[in-house]
Amino acid sequence: MGMVSCEHNILNPEKTKLTKSTLYEVMKDVYLWYDTIPEVNPDEYPSLQALLDAITAKPLDRWTSVMGTEDYYRLYDRAEYIGHGFGMVDDPAGNLWVGFVYDGTSAGMQGVERGWEILSINGVNPGPGVNIDTLLGYDEVGIENTFQFRNKQGGITSLTLAKELVDINSVLYSDIIDVDGVKAGYLVYQHFLFESTSELDAIFKEFQENNVQEVIVDLRYNPGGQVNVAQYLASLIAGQKAIKGTFVKYEYSDKQSHLNLSRPFQDLEHTLTSTPERVFFIATGRTASSSEALINGLSPYVDVFQVGDDSYGKPVGSISKIYSDSTLIPIMFELYNRWDEGEYYDGLPADSYLEEDILIDFGDPDEILLKEVLYYIKNENWTGSGSKKSDREYWPRLKGIHSLTGAI
Repeated sequence: MGMVSCEHNILNPEKTKLTKSTLYEVMKDVYLWYDTIPEVNPDEYPSLQALLDAITAKPLDRWTSVMGTEDYYRLYDRAEYIGHGFGMVDDPAGNLWVGFVYDGTSAGMQGVERGWEILSINGVNPGPGVNIDTLLGYDEVGIENTFQFRNKQGGITSLTLAKELVDINSVLYSDIIDVDGVKAGYLVYQHFLFESTSELDAIFKEFQENNVQEVIVDLRYNPGGQVNVAQYLASLIAGQKAIKGTFVKYEYSDKQSHLNLSRPFQDLEHTLTSTPERVFFIATGRTASSSEALINGLSPYVDVFQVGDDSYGKPVGSISKIYSDSTLIPIMFELYNRWDEGEYYDGLPADSYLEEDILIDFGDPDEILLKEVLYYIKNENWTGSGSKKSDREYWPRLKGIHSLTGAI
């Protein structure tokens, strides 16, 4: 699973192409696990990715990658990607579902919505072991794919959808829910992109004005993104209690330890004026990277509760090395909170383990994961089990840009 870079710098890209020799030398200098890199001849490998596969610290490092620079700029500078604009979610049986649809997409305008089952792609049943990337073809505007869906009413619908330039709206849903007279601010947040800070400001302005007492952040489909945006969201949540306190620490290898730093909570215009005593997170094995940094970074300041499943387990980050044609995303540092808690390679543990009901919309009080949080707010206890239910792998078949967006 190729996960998202936690950090990026688009201000000073290199004007040259990324060669295999350059990649090898950069990795030996900046890579967190530089001392595990074997001595090889870079020119013996057919591609940049093949070279990376040969020198990264497997199985620990599942994230160091290389991608096209134009794709990188499109995603992190403009919050766009080329695709069909909906999230593909697999259930424990290996069936595929639509988890969410981005606003303004052709798929959405043709009726595709959360809870539709994906029965086939170009006539092929996309069961376990099928390479979804191969089925979908190149990520170019105009490339068409034919999907057969089963909608929520059981009807079968076939749609031929062309890939398009998709604008990512990171906020999929928000609301203020009354729980026996207690106001709970609920936010479904799908991607930590800088473009989403204006969305977050609008929502927390509403939370402020309505004096929300509980905060619920739904990260079930959030693969990560930029740590500075996680810092921003944490600052909106944590209120005056955490201002200027440490949100996250970056710890590099001994070779790069002079770069070690801490990021503080910020005093933002729409920071909640009354710090909540606790924050509820909805998470799954798809909840990764900056999502986990958010949960871990808040835990020294407020009580943190997690519903759904253990998170993915990516306590590390990157500073991308941008070249004219390709961008190298090397793991460079580990992430710790104020109390030096980190290294959660097995994920952050849940307090209540439940499987989502994909057929129920976000914000519906009967949606099982949200329902569990609302139950706790009312009763101060859980209905779900307190132990991990399986070693299920999430998103096993999303690669490249699709693993970075969480959508096809």
